[in-house]
Amino acid sequence: MKIQFVSYDNIDLIKTNLSVWIEHFRAESSKQLEAELEHPLFTDSKFVEVQDVVLDMSAEKGFRTDAENAKRIYENFRFLSESQASDERLWAGLCLGPFWKYVKYRWDVDAKCTVPHITQHFFFGFGPRRSLTRNALSRLWWIGRLTHDERRDDPWELTRFICENADYIMHVLERNTSNNPSITRGFLSAVIDAHNNGMRIDTNVVGELAKYLNLLGGVYILDCLPEKHIYEKIYEKVKEINSVLTQAI
Repeated sequence: MKIQFVSYDNIDLIKTNLSVWIEHFRAESSKQLEAELEHPLFTDSKFVEVQDVVLDMSAEKGFRTDAENAKRIYENFRFLSESQASDERLWAGLCLGPFWKYVKYRWDVDAKCTVPHITQHFFFGFGPRRSLTRNALSRLWWIGRLTHDERRDDPWELTRFICENADYIMHVLERNTSNNPSITRGFLSAVIDAHNNGMRIDTNVVGELAKYLNLLGGVYILDCLPEKHIYEKIYEKVKEINSVLTQAI
């Protein structure tokens, strides 16, 4: 598979005319969109070709494929640097090119063909951090990057856990404190262990823990803390939250 970009000029043109060209995203490919541009949509990159990547589109509800597809995207595009993996041109090229059908499947584009929906899942529709977890392809790479842990018996255990609920991704990966994989791994390891030890874990608890991690970032330089220390802090906070919840019953 050849890796191609979409230039910033083309991205700007598409975004500017999106309200007029929106129906082209219901098509089977981006050829109609390219015809509107009246010049090539894609630009060849300097990356070597990679093997064709087939994503799982078997589930009735697309979110159920996130963990498996994060694994496939990260394994096949692991050579990307974090800077390269933050480039809208790369992900727009993949979304509008080889993974067009996947984006339409995962984000139900035919039923939700609106300007905001198309912008955030085919392109970058928010600020730099949030866009990475909303674009259909970049989110998969970053989920893999921040949760894959080869030291665990199952390297993808954290990946599967965070993909259980979209709110977990929002709470954990969209915060600035999640830029460092060791911070994310320490956080999620504590949450999983707490859950396995019978403590209550849901979106509200994970949200409170994410806020607590932000507060820790105001006291410590989190990037300098050992992963074990992050784990211990979060685990103790889960115990504290569960104690309050038990008293409230």
